[in-house]
Amino acid sequence: MGELHAEPPRPPVSARTPLTPQSLVERAEVAPHTPEAETVLRLFRRRSREHAALYTAEMRDLASLWSEEDEGNEKALNALAAAAGLRAKLPRAEDRLRDAHLAVTDLPACFACVESGILPVEWFEWLIRSVLRLAPAQRRQVDERVAAWQLDSIDVERFYRELRHLVEWFGRAAVQESPEEQRSVFIQPSPDGDGTACLMIRGPIPEITGFGHRLDAAARAVQDAQRDALTTGAPIPFDLDGDVAREGRKMSLAALRYAIAVRAMLETGPVEVPEPAFRLSVVVPVLTLLGLSHAPATLDGTIPIPARMARRLAAKAPAFERVLTDPVTGDYLPSASLTYRPSAAMAENLRLIDPVCAVPGCTRNVMTVGEMDHVEEFDHEHPERGGPTEIANLHRLCRIHHRMKTAGLIDPDRDPDTGITRWRIAGTLEREVARNTDLITRELSEKLEHAWEQYHGDLEIEALTTQRIFDESPAEIADREESYRWGMHLLEYYSDPEYDEGDDPGPPPLAPLPQHAPPPF
Repeated sequence: MGELHAEPPRPPVSARTPLTPQSLVERAEVAPHTPEAETVLRLFRRRSREHAALYTAEMRDLASLWSEEDEGNEKALNALAAAAGLRAKLPRAEDRLRDAHLAVTDLPACFACVESGILPVEWFEWLIRSVLRLAPAQRRQVDERVAAWQLDSIDVERFYRELRHLVEWFGRAAVQESPEEQRSVFIQPSPDGDGTACLMIRGPIPEITGFGHRLDAAARAVQDAQRDALTTGAPIPFDLDGDVAREGRKMSLAALRYAIAVRAMLETGPVEVPEPAFRLSVVVPVLTLLGLSHAPATLDGTIPIPARMARRLAAKAPAFERVLTDPVTGDYLPSASLTYRPSAAMAENLRLIDPVCAVPGCTRNVMTVGEMDHVEEFDHEHPERGGPTEIANLHRLCRIHHRMKTAGLIDPDRDPDTGITRWRIAGTLEREVARNTDLITRELSEKLEHAWEQYHGDLEIEALTTQRIFDESPAEIADREESYRWGMHLLEYYSDPEYDEGDDPGPPPLAPLPQHAPPPF
């Protein structure tokens, strides 16, 4: 056996020729001393100087907001501050903080190469993503070796290839999560706004395959039972929508797999699962509900669904929650309450106008697991002196940010005239957020507009179909039938075993129908 290396190898990584202005222009395949060549050189200089300087300065600032010793609340607070400064969503700010800390702490040599302009920013960010799964000591080994490469001259393909080989030296676990680590379940609504969604289950293939086999076996057993019930007249099992009895035929295996999967009881062992404290919320415009409009509805405040599906859901709903709002401003109409807990209608309105955590940058959906909170604290001893229980003084927060607000780490202040909320983060940083009085978010508005355009397109196709625009005219039908007749005539002639292609006089003529001219052959 060969000697085992305690450290990754140090192969020399250099270019055949140094990168000069002339060779850069040659790589770009443009003629020298032309406007295109000057543009290439300007891009190169700007990326290696101004862009690199701005990037490294920003990464140092972000790294100063990160500390391994920070507790959970402190890290969350710093992420909020970073999101405000970057004008980014919270998950993106959290990633940037992590990357900045890793760059400054574990990749100092390569970070210095970025600052000097010899390592492009995009290459360095790929390096960060490549070493995320390595231990700090392993990252520093990678940093030392990559910084020794001839970074100012090698091309991008060589850099990516050599980096991949270097990281793979630490083993497959350093490159990719294990199947066990990839266990996850998430819901992905359809981007088409067609009322469908995908439930994705990811995990080790033996587990997923076993689950698939069990689901298939259950579906086949139910299908056999349905077939027997249709023959004997016994009660039909699993006929949840009455389709089997109405149509007189068993459900397909695909439909049964779906029905069993979404309606199965979840086994949690000795852990008792309480009844869900939430319900699905469907916002349906009243004209859509009455059939006078086809404007899309929304599910859980963020997912557009077709009008037809919304009407079916409403028809099956045992009860409705009516929420009265001002038709112009969207304000909740009933007056404020002197009790701490909002009314059911007030809570429903709040869930609809604040489906996402109200803290700037946070993207957590709070329709089901969020918590209501008074912007100005409610005075339990003297309710008339504290913040009132009304929509104008309420918002919904995720659990993490609700705890942070209670601890005084973040503090909102809402202007009663404009509805603008000014958030103070860590007592210093401020960020203003306009109040949402509409029942849709800006992102949802775009989705609804897309769904509306798609609906209009469907209407146009339906109208053209009704008008038989796509139908063939009698003349077109006659031409198609005559062409078919002639084609079959030729096929029959040339398929004759006695046909001799050496001396082909052509098929005997076929008299055209009275309304047709002879074919052009």
